[in-house]
Amino acid sequence: MSPRRSMSILLVDDDAGMVDTLTDILEAVHHRVCAAGTGATAVAALAATPVDVVLMDIQMPGLNGVQALRAMRDRAPGLPILMMSAYTRDELVEEAERISGRPVLRKPLDVPEVLALIEEIGDHERGAEAAR
Repeated sequence: MSPRRSMSILLVDDDAGMVDTLTDILEAVHHRVCAAGTGATAVAALAATPVDVVLMDIQMPGLNGVQALRAMRDRAPGLPILMMSAYTRDELVEEAERISGRPVLRKPLDVPEVLALIEEIGDHERGAEAAR
């Protein structure tokens, strides 16, 4: 089994408490976190700093998560983007799932599930690097 890869994660949520908590959890397992409180800030951060994965809320004021997802897809088509929401049925949730190709993570988050998904993305990236 290969050692865990430290991932660079762009964490996007307008809830500062959620950002602080997730940052603490992700850094405790040796990931690097860049945080943004708005969709617009996240899109700008992605332009300035490459990341391995994005973990982003859907419902945010201004540029919402789906709009930011579209902008990120234009800039980095293969970037894994995990969307999260407290809403279970919503047009934005359905659109986020369609665009990202992944189920939207439900809040309150299942932290072990989130960490497993990030690890799975890291495993996939390691496999792609080894194939090169």
